[in-house]
Amino acid sequence: MTILAFAASSSRHSINKQLIHYVGALINTKVQYLDLNDFEMPLYSIDRQNELGILEPAQQFYQLIGTSRGVMVSFAEHNGNYTAAYKNLFDWTSRIN
Repeated sequence: MTILAFAASSSRHSINKQLIHYVGALINTKVQYLDLNDFEMPLYSIDRQNELGILEPAQQFYQLIGTSRGVMVSFAEHNGNYTAAYKNLFDWTSRIN
């Protein structure tokens, strides 16, 4: 099993992505890096969920987390909170089970 690592940012040049790769290189285990841009979905709403079901990117993310040995996240900060990109992925994924 591997450690799943990602920056909770959609920026291609995020310092959080740099940080997660730096820390991943320091630990003595296999690390799988994710990019939140690979899990982009429309903004979550119950209406969209009822219309579209749980989208494939959310299901893939859920599966990756469930089969990893651990998760390492570097949270970006936007206006005192985590990013909308992370929140949206979390909202979609949290609807599974």
